[in-house]
Amino acid sequence: MPTCREDRFIVDIIAELTRPDGRASAERRIAEQGLSLDWQYLVRQMSAEGVLFLFFYHVKQFHLLDLLPPGLAAMLSARYHANLRRNLIAAAVLKPIFAALNERRVPFILLKGLALAELVYPGLGTRGVSDTDILVHRGDLRRVESCLRAFAYSPRDSSVERALDNPAGYLASLDFWKEDGSLPNLHVHWHPVNTSVPAYMFAGSFDPDRLWDRALAARVAQANVRVLCPEHLVIYLCEHALRINHSFDRLILMYDLLYVLKAHGDTLRWDVVAEDAARFQVANLVYLGLTVVQHYTSQAIPESALRALHPGRLRLGEKLFLNLQTGNRRFRGSGIFVYLGMNEGFGEKCRFLYRTFFPPAQILLQRRYAAQGKIRASFYLRRIGEVVSHLFRMRRRTR
Repeated sequence: MPTCREDRFIVDIIAELTRPDGRASAERRIAEQGLSLDWQYLVRQMSAEGVLFLFFYHVKQFHLLDLLPPGLAAMLSARYHANLRRNLIAAAVLKPIFAALNERRVPFILLKGLALAELVYPGLGTRGVSDTDILVHRGDLRRVESCLRAFAYSPRDSSVERALDNPAGYLASLDFWKEDGSLPNLHVHWHPVNTSVPAYMFAGSFDPDRLWDRALAARVAQANVRVLCPEHLVIYLCEHALRINHSFDRLILMYDLLYVLKAHGDTLRWDVVAEDAARFQVANLVYLGLTVVQHYTSQAIPESALRALHPGRLRLGEKLFLNLQTGNRRFRGSGIFVYLGMNEGFGEKCRFLYRTFFPPAQILLQRRYAAQGKIRASFYLRRIGEVVSHLFRMRRRTR
């Protein structure tokens, strides 16, 4: 049975392989530990962590494939090139959609996914792309829907009319799927904060207009798009990774940030990161996120930047979350400690927990992809079961 040795190996080897001078240490680690490790588990776990393609790419770049067990290099190569084909197909599907949005003068910002794979990762095949997230203006959502329907996409989790009525600090997006079920799906946002767990503590301060004002022109999928400026991308990725349904549970969330920092390290304005993170009331999330990135990767964060982002006093929940992360205990749901800490006072904490267990009906319907259905008691029972199961897992892992 695999032990924590395998999990520790994954963390260490990916950090070494992504360092420009990491060849010698990576070669030594694979040579010394490789034969004693469960490689079937390592491949499954690296895939779950989202870093399997990075592993293959860098092992190949460093000419270390011969150190792997027989047959493993060929299997990893096949997996890598299958992912590269998927990403190329996704880009081909998205190119005319982006062109149509541009032709109709519907502005959009491409978030994460393909934008990261093309613009900051070392190769298009090194990052998996499941769906495509775009940010649009709230008032353009019906025009976006009209455009996407021309490409056989339709919203599956709700309707434009119902979703626009969602309360602030909850879901602010629609999932568009192709009628034939083919990929990629399109996840259309009109606000950067998008979660079924209440984020009203900061969602109202996370100003989309400021993101639009500083967005940059780029070329992705051979089409003209806009992307977040590097400073806002750092803020957004930290907030995204700390949502309770992520909680920095996978290495891919750290490495998205690492490659953004690598790509923009010389020009990134840390003063803007600190200023706008404070303006959006997420400075603590950015501080925690960058601290986690520094712990798990080869990326050093300037001490002055961390000082500027430091909230002054870490709340108990934030300390607990950091202790879990620095103790290499990463699991979905642990971000609830951070969210609880952002709700000051016993009453506000109780309100947050109540809204976590019992979100507004339209949020729960959308979360369950029951756009045409009616709220049922079973939905809330399942929600309670889901939250309780997370709490039990957290209890086991924090002992």
